[in-house]
Amino acid sequence: MSATLRCTVQSMHYSACGLHVGDWFELGPAGVSAPGGFCWFAIASLLPLLEARRADDTGLAAWLASEPIVACPDPPEALHLRIALVV
Repeated sequence: MSATLRCTVQSMHYSACGLHVGDWFELGPAGVSAPGGFCWFAIASLLPLLEARRADDTGLAAWLASEPIVACPDPPEALHLRIALVV
């Protein structure tokens, strides 16, 4: 699979890692890319979900069409990330 997924911060209460709405990271064939820096705790917690979805050729398009939003595992931050296919 050669899809690259981008996770972009959509909303949050606050960020202990210094993230802002609009910050992002990508998961692609070459691995993880976080150009401006990103919370590695959040990335590590989301990688299993993202890689499983990225590897599913048949369900990836339908899943991305729903504009999925995932949450960082730190509940007080309430940081939400939107997942999209990079074209």
